[in-house]
Amino acid sequence: MVSARPFDVDLDYLCSIKSTPVTEDRIRQILKAAEQDKPVARTIARTRPWTRLSPAQQAEVVRRYADGSETSTSLAAECKVAKSTILRILRENSVVVRRQPLSGTQVTEAKRLYKSGLSLSEVAEQMSVN
Repeated sequence: MVSARPFDVDLDYLCSIKSTPVTEDRIRQILKAAEQDKPVARTIARTRPWTRLSPAQQAEVVRRYADGSETSTSLAAECKVAKSTILRILRENSVVVRRQPLSGTQVTEAKRLYKSGLSLSEVAEQMSVN
């Protein structure tokens, strides 16, 4: 069985991790290690810490959303979790998720921005909507 050189394996590994940028310094380090035929220490990608909501916090999210006083986006920002987490909690508790359509004024503004040459993502970013 033929084993791959450390350079081949480590470069493949680094390039396969989308969240870890492959820097020029890191490639030089791998090349240097490959020349010396030594294994290269792997860098572990840093991830954001997971925030888990307690059952009491989840109940509060459900209550506030069901009252109509909060949006899923504002609850997610306040709880420091993804909006999808809030939506999952709501669906698990059989809460009907409200659609938040644009107002007539917002639609008019979005049309104007789009016709001015902006892409849809640029329009959304400028209007602070999804």
